[in-house]
Amino acid sequence: MLRVKFVRRMIVFCLLTVMMVSCRLAVQSTTTTLGSQNLMTSEVDELNLTLIQHASCPWAYFWCVVETGIHDAAQDLGVEVTILRPNTFDPDAVTKLIESSVNKPTQPDAIGVAIIDSDKFRAPLTKAIKEFHIPVIAYNAGAGPEQDQIPYQVFIGPDEYKGGYEAGKRLLAASQSDAKGACFNHQPGALNLESRCQGFFEALEESGVNAEMVKITPNPAESKKILQSYLDTNPETNIFLTLGPEAAVPFYEVIPEKKENYIHGTFDLSRTILDEIEKGTTLFAIDQQPYLEGYLAVQWLTWIHRHAFSPPSSIMSTGPSFVDRSNVEIVQQQVGQYR
Repeated sequence: MLRVKFVRRMIVFCLLTVMMVSCRLAVQSTTTTLGSQNLMTSEVDELNLTLIQHASCPWAYFWCVVETGIHDAAQDLGVEVTILRPNTFDPDAVTKLIESSVNKPTQPDAIGVAIIDSDKFRAPLTKAIKEFHIPVIAYNAGAGPEQDQIPYQVFIGPDEYKGGYEAGKRLLAASQSDAKGACFNHQPGALNLESRCQGFFEALEESGVNAEMVKITPNPAESKKILQSYLDTNPETNIFLTLGPEAAVPFYEVIPEKKENYIHGTFDLSRTILDEIEKGTTLFAIDQQPYLEGYLAVQWLTWIHRHAFSPPSSIMSTGPSFVDRSNVEIVQQQVGQYR
C-alpha cells in the first residue's frame, strides 16, 4: 500500500515538473518573438534627419569628429542623415537653410541645429515645432530651450560660459604675473564663442585683472597678422585664451617671436594642440566631446521620433572637460575619431 502511494506521488511530481518546464519555455518563446517583432518594426521605420551646422569637415578639424559621431549613429540606428552648412560662417545663411528645410514639400522627420544665433533662428524653428510638429533639438551650440526662447526638446553640448570661467581660473592660478588677458575669437558674432570669452573675462575681473576680446578670422594667415599687431601694441598682455584650433595654430606661430613669460589655454582639440600641451606651450585644452555631440544628436532625434522618448533634462552637458599633461597621452590615442 505504501509502495503504491509512493509511486502515485512520483507520477504527480513528474507531471508537475513537466508542466512547469513547458510553461517556462512557452514564456521564453513568446518574449523572444515579441522582441523580434519590435526589432523588425524599428528596422523598417525609415527616418530622414536633417542636421544644420555653421561649419563642417574638412574645413575645421573639430567638425570632422562631430560628423564621425553623426555617421556612426546613423549607421547604428539605420537612419538617413543630411548635413547642411553654408560655405562660410554666416548666421543669416544658416537661417535660410533652416527656413528651406522647414518649408520644402518633403520635410525632414526631425531636425538638429547648432544654434549660434537664437534671435535669427527662433521664428523658423518655432514654426517647425508648433506648426508642423517636427521634433527639433539643438547640438554643439545653444544655451537650452528656456534661455534661447525656442521650444526645442534638448540642447546637447557644453556649458560655454562655465568653460571660459574655469579656463580663466586655471590660467590665473598658473600665472606668475597677472598683467592683462586676451581672448582670441575666430568667429565674432557666434554666441557660443562669445560666451566662452565672457566667462574668461569674469574670472579675471574677480581677481582685478583686465581682459579684452581680440577679433580674428577663421583664416590662419589673416589671423597671424592680427595677432602680430596685437602683441606688438599690447606687450603687457600675458594671459591668453584661444577658442579653437583656428586661433591656436596662428598663436603658436606668433608667440615665440614676441614673448617669453606667458600662459595659454585653448578650447577644442587637434594634434597640434595636444603636441603643444606635451611641450608645455599650452597649459590645457577644453574638450566638449564633439563625437558625443554628433552621436547623441542623431540618437535622440531617432528615439524622440520613433518611440516618443523624452530627454531626461532640457540640457545634456558634454563639457567642459580639461585635457592637460596628466591625461594628454590617452587622448592622443583617440585623436581623429573620438577626440
